[in-house]
Amino acid sequence: MTLAIHWRLDPAADRQRSEPSLQSPLPDFIRDRRASNQNRFDYYVQVAEAAAQTAFDGFYIRHRILSDESRIIAAVVARAVPWLQIIPEFPASVGSAVYAAKQATTFQRATQGRLGWAIAPDADHIGRERESDPLGDEELTARLDEFLTVARGVHDQRPFSFQGRHFEVQNGGFEAPLTRVAFPRVYLQGEEEDALALSARHADVHLFRPATAAELADSVARLDELAAGEGRRVAAGLIQPLLARGSAGQAAEDALGRTLAPGALVGSYDQVGEQLARYADAGIAELVLSAAPDLEEAYRTGQEVLPRLRALTASGRKAA
Repeated sequence: MTLAIHWRLDPAADRQRSEPSLQSPLPDFIRDRRASNQNRFDYYVQVAEAAAQTAFDGFYIRHRILSDESRIIAAVVARAVPWLQIIPEFPASVGSAVYAAKQATTFQRATQGRLGWAIAPDADHIGRERESDPLGDEELTARLDEFLTVARGVHDQRPFSFQGRHFEVQNGGFEAPLTRVAFPRVYLQGEEEDALALSARHADVHLFRPATAAELADSVARLDELAAGEGRRVAAGLIQPLLARGSAGQAAEDALGRTLAPGALVGSYDQVGEQLARYADAGIAELVLSAAPDLEEAYRTGQEVLPRLRALTASGRKAA
């Protein structure tokens, strides 16, 4: 099994980076030569370039309600960095499933098939109000099920018809050249049984939250069981925040005063690499790693942790 490793960009973090309105003014005796034509998107590209230069496989862009649109960031990054898989996260409340599928096929044609679709976990009631999404909690899973059914249906079939509670298509479906590219790899997430069942029907990759290797092994086994019942195979992935340094002591020191994400791995490069390798042994096939600040930590993780991790997983495959 090949382990795919992605870096996760948080568009809401480091707001002052390449954002002219948020940059601190310089003292009067210093001439400000910062380019006025640079903006936030130049920073996103820098982070993606850091991920590409340090041998990450992909670039996962987190959905943030009050930040830049992830799919627009994806389009900018994909043209600037032509060798990464690009995985924007977005909610199923974006609107028409047919139009979302058309956007995806266009993206695939422009980038030689490098797009993934990560469906954002449903926000709480207040979050959905901010996104003008009036749907009640009881309808969220049904809408996502229909969204993915319709999006893949119009891509794969012509004519395609569907009548559901949230989407309707009559004799739809794409024609060439839109049919000549693959549908994007679908990433879903969630720990509950209904989330696993939905992934068994629709996902290419199911992303879990941080947990112990034993807990992940149990979750992967249940995912495999449900996917087999649908006649499918679904890869297991893990969204894993981390803080890795040259020594465990330095990592612990740097962690002081920081707000770390729940379940973050904190340790030396060797320790973090070894723990991630244990997750791979538990059945995790894709890792989505994150740390702040994005630019510096993407370089650090790619240069120091990834070689150790890949050496461990490669030796594990040879031993098997």
